[in-house]
Amino acid sequence: MMNRKSYPFFTYSGLLNSEHYDKMGSAIWLFLWFVSSTTKEQIKDGIKWGLVLGHKPVKAREMADVFTVSEKTVRRWLEILEQHEYIKTVRAPYGLIISVKHSKRFTPKGTLTRPEVTDRTITADHRDKNVQREIDITKNHTAEEAINEIAAHFIRLRSAQEGRSVYPSPRDYQAIARIVSLGASVQEAIKWLGECFAAFEQRRTSSAETIKAFSYCAKFIEDRLNARIAGRTITTKKERNTIHDNTNDRADSCRPEKRKTSITGGQTGRIRRKPL
Repeated sequence: MMNRKSYPFFTYSGLLNSEHYDKMGSAIWLFLWFVSSTTKEQIKDGIKWGLVLGHKPVKAREMADVFTVSEKTVRRWLEILEQHEYIKTVRAPYGLIISVKHSKRFTPKGTLTRPEVTDRTITADHRDKNVQREIDITKNHTAEEAINEIAAHFIRLRSAQEGRSVYPSPRDYQAIARIVSLGASVQEAIKWLGECFAAFEQRRTSSAETIKAFSYCAKFIEDRLNARIAGRTITTKKERNTIHDNTNDRADSCRPEKRKTSITGGQTGRIRRKPL
């Protein structure tokens, strides 16, 4: 399971070498978030640019909340990244439009080396194996893939509900990462997201009422995840108790019956006095 304080990004070979770290310093965490949040790419003047959140304006406060730092720190990080030409920003009325230079976000797998990071991979041991086997036995998602797939499905549901295109916010990604870290598989999260939106549709009284953030669905998903884990625990305990009971029954059937001692040697009837 991922450490709750770690970030579910995959990185490319060479990105975290001393040359880049000397330039970025602690701003490297913001840059990695930009890489992870890139949803589209476009080529301009021969340079491939990654569009962070599809060029949805992002406020400094939203980025600060992701890393639990001040807005001043975020602005300093942005200045460093732009100074060394890792990113390009454009001011908009509701925040900054951010592009990642030389984006490799959607480079086909196999053309880049991805280092092993033990805390970013969710293995089958952290999921309900029975559920996973019934739904999909071929897909083994990394944490980063799981988060992006869940985010994409959430945005599809939101866009359909809003009647327009919407994009995930930094807080949405943070809430999704937490759900994944708790052990929810992609299939479970997508199934429960659908149930959450369906339940919301039954309750809402006007089209103006919509789900604005993933955090609304997070509690719904957590409740079902906890119920699934609790159900599996109860089943395991019952199976263990059954095995224990069967073992005791076999032991009792094989144990010889204890013989009772008797002062008459097992003889019955009147006991006569021996003649003198």
